[in-house]
Amino acid sequence: MKKTHNINLRTNSLYRRAMALCMLMLISQACSDDFLDQTNPNSLTTKSFWKNNSQLNQGLNSVYSALKDNDVLGIQNESVRTDLAVPSGYRQATRPDEMYFQDFTANTKYVENKWNALYLGVFRANQVIENYERLSEDYNTEAAKEQGLEVYAQARALRGYFYYVLNTSFNDGNVPLVIKVPKDFEEFQKALSSSDAVQAFYRDDLQYGIDNLPKTYSEWESLGSNNLGRITAGACEALMGKSYLAENDFITAEGYFKNVMENYNYTLAEDIATTVTGIAEFNSESIFEINYTTNINLETSGEESLAQNITYLVFNANIQPSSWLSMKYRAEKPDPADPANMNIGADAYNENGEIIGTEDRMRLYSKRMGDCMGQVDDPDSPMYGAVNGEYGNATGVAPFARNRVTMFKKFLHWNTIGGGAGEDRSTLMNNRSGINIPVIRLADVYLMYAECMLESGNLSEGLKYINRVRKRSHLILLGKASEAGAEFNNLETTYMDDIDFDASNGTQPVTLQNLMEHLRFTERPLELALEGDRATDLRRWGKFKEQLENLASIKYDYWHYEKNLNGKHGTRYKCYLTVSGEEPTTYDGVKVFNQPPEIQDATVGAQKFNESLHAYLPMPQSEIDSNLNWDEFVQ
Repeated sequence: MKKTHNINLRTNSLYRRAMALCMLMLISQACSDDFLDQTNPNSLTTKSFWKNNSQLNQGLNSVYSALKDNDVLGIQNESVRTDLAVPSGYRQATRPDEMYFQDFTANTKYVENKWNALYLGVFRANQVIENYERLSEDYNTEAAKEQGLEVYAQARALRGYFYYVLNTSFNDGNVPLVIKVPKDFEEFQKALSSSDAVQAFYRDDLQYGIDNLPKTYSEWESLGSNNLGRITAGACEALMGKSYLAENDFITAEGYFKNVMENYNYTLAEDIATTVTGIAEFNSESIFEINYTTNINLETSGEESLAQNITYLVFNANIQPSSWLSMKYRAEKPDPADPANMNIGADAYNENGEIIGTEDRMRLYSKRMGDCMGQVDDPDSPMYGAVNGEYGNATGVAPFARNRVTMFKKFLHWNTIGGGAGEDRSTLMNNRSGINIPVIRLADVYLMYAECMLESGNLSEGLKYINRVRKRSHLILLGKASEAGAEFNNLETTYMDDIDFDASNGTQPVTLQNLMEHLRFTERPLELALEGDRATDLRRWGKFKEQLENLASIKYDYWHYEKNLNGKHGTRYKCYLTVSGEEPTTYDGVKVFNQPPEIQDATVGAQKFNESLHAYLPMPQSEIDSNLNWDEFVQ
């Protein structure tokens, strides 16, 4: 059956390349000269390569390599199309940015690149799967069977993940299901499968991973250190739950999340920075992360995709926290009863910003902000060994000023490289970083499980898991210490039964309804900025356009930061935001003063956003051009 589609429907240019390859093969077969029919004895072919488990594992490595393509996660583009980030250093921008302005179409490069990256992963996984099925018929030892099954289970699990991303990203979830390596022209012309069919397919792959893979990274490591980083049963189970949550099937999702929390021995890491800056990769909180490395000769190997460039996009201010998100971070209150928030021996300043001694005092801003976002007036969360107000002294390091109001700290080496030197910007390493990128971690599962609990009406259980995440960052906890199931009930923990205490706008006791809003628009964005599936969340909540309009409705004032701490720099321009009309907070004599005009975020995007066009990415035009069945559905 034909289905009516708008101009934004789109498909896979991977097919187009494959079609071209098929045509070349046909042309070569038509040639009568004998020498054209000869096979190069030194070249690898399908028949000469896929002969044993060792080569099967080499093929699997190519699937993991496909996973590393930055467009699979699309951190920059996915963040600026939602409420999390702004591109470059501007807010009320006049320069076009297709994703930020909600101007993306079937011809947008990111749309095509993401689609191609995902289907390349599917294609490589299918190669491994098919050749395992052929080789498995001749296994004659238990060891060979076990090794082959291990590779096969990983390939299926990774294919399941690629299809999960395709289904939640493109064309209302309706995408071609390529379940085997195409052999001829007709097999490249895949009609669309319904979203339900795609979900059933990739869930079957993920279930196979649950049943046949080691449970966690530590179990993989026990089989040999070279195995660390492979996909796990825990990852498959967490992704399975996430797939049901994407459909607002809270009851089914709850079961998977509960299994992940209770049966895999995951625990929260010491802080967020531990999970996102390369300090402790594959730690106890990590459920699924993409393993990047620069420990190879990139110039000779050609495998540049083994590294990521997100670090350099963040470091060079190509992506910054949205004004709304920045103010959310700044509003979070450290728990005054928690000793971790006491800064012992902190520098004390006079009215000129000069150090005059030390003092014991509370953190000015939350530890969660200090781990995730840099702000010029935060004196308690150094970056690259420098207090934020002094950051930028080193040559080539951009300070907080003009194009850098605030900055993300995730995926930077700010806590592993000292002295303000910044990232390695040598010719070889420029735009390449080995910091791993998490796909899902335990804090995310806690918050998703909490959402399921709130949807079922279980306020105390929802609070319990939200508060576990908050306590890790030493924040004031929500609700009452007397609440059923309340944890951390001690003299070092403050509970507050006021959902808006950070905003200081009156008392609103914690309820199911306002806790859900808090979860959606405080806990998840502050904990998981640049991680997670924010577009999927906003879409399934029915809040995408409303949230963009909310961002566009708030006006902010730019302020200059007149004196950096200890006076090493003069005025930093336009590096401090407040909601319009509010006077900025000053600390220890550090002064700010107003700089008009007012600014706003997302004004263009909020106006242009159309649910039917922008909630999902469109199928790329290259797929429409190359697939004869792009507008048909499987019968």
